[in-house]
Amino acid sequence: MAVLHHARATKVLCFTSPLLFPCSVASLRTSQSFHTSPICLKKKTKTLKEEWKKKYRNLIVPVEDLDKKPSALEIKQKDLPSNTPTLGERMNRDVYRLFHQADEKHGYHSLKKYPDDFKKEVTEDIKEQLNTDPKKLVKDSFQTVANEIKLFAKEMKEYDVNSEMDKLPVAGGRRKEWGFETAEDLNKWILTKDSDWGEGYSAAELELNPLGHAVLRGDLSTRVPADGRTQNAGYVNIASAPMRKSFAREVLFEDWDHFSHLTMNIRGDGRKYMLNVQVKRDFDILWNDRWHYPIYTRGGPYWQYVKIPWSKFYLGSRGTLQDKQIKIPLVAGVVGISLTLMDQISGPFQLEIKDFSLHCDFKDDNEDFAYEMYKIPNFWAGH
Repeated sequence: MAVLHHARATKVLCFTSPLLFPCSVASLRTSQSFHTSPICLKKKTKTLKEEWKKKYRNLIVPVEDLDKKPSALEIKQKDLPSNTPTLGERMNRDVYRLFHQADEKHGYHSLKKYPDDFKKEVTEDIKEQLNTDPKKLVKDSFQTVANEIKLFAKEMKEYDVNSEMDKLPVAGGRRKEWGFETAEDLNKWILTKDSDWGEGYSAAELELNPLGHAVLRGDLSTRVPADGRTQNAGYVNIASAPMRKSFAREVLFEDWDHFSHLTMNIRGDGRKYMLNVQVKRDFDILWNDRWHYPIYTRGGPYWQYVKIPWSKFYLGSRGTLQDKQIKIPLVAGVVGISLTLMDQISGPFQLEIKDFSLHCDFKDDNEDFAYEMYKIPNFWAGH
């Protein structure tokens, strides 16, 4: 501290060096003297809750914020899809767990009130109906049970062991699994696209041609919404609807291993499509397993017959090719198939489909698996 004295004045000036006392300096003035003195302001100590909130603010989201989404003004200014997902929907779709999978659909649900919880959706719907019209709810519940019992009785009456044996193929035999001749056949398929989930701008429609085949047409857009989350866009997909028996029992295709090929009759536009086969998987970590095969359409006026052996399908999970490949396990039962357009080329497309069928031709193709196998550590998850 440096002190300067004036010979004639009674005032004392005290200058505090900021290097010696890194504190705030307050100036006090009186009628007799003018001096400065250091006053140290103590830093406020944060509580443990405040520290954790600051450190993990990007990981913990309050419940009241889950329904938040961009405002109408922001959607208009950025030209975002009108059905841009909420914060809760984004979290459910983006979450990735290494050792288990909580949701088979990864948050892509068609539920209205609770997209991330089917059980809660049903429970709240029942509560609402009980509050509005409990008599009607009880009546509808008994009617649903009665209809399921009737359907179960019909299934038992029509069941025949010999009919199941007759479905088994002979050498060179064929069997049509899906046709597109009537509107009822078309209702067995589900059309989805990125714009359905607020993650893109693609448009598509699946309709019936009067000549007896389906037409998948639309416009694929690879434009990515400026929402700060979506990184890729541009896909259209048709998938066979899950089949159910009475009391919502799942129906699987359990005899596909008796066939050697999956066949298609298509007429395309020269673009590449991806054929996907979903097999029943018991463990949740394997729910996303799909076996793929690319379909290169020729374009032009002629129909194209596609014959694919089971040995040519390769394993992928969530769109990623897996290092450890295995032959498609048809004995576990096939859930269904799907066809996807995602070639990263913006523009119109059109694909005509007559049928998806099975062919038994082991004589001309006895290959077990077409791809080279790699040695993967046994401790890797999913292997």
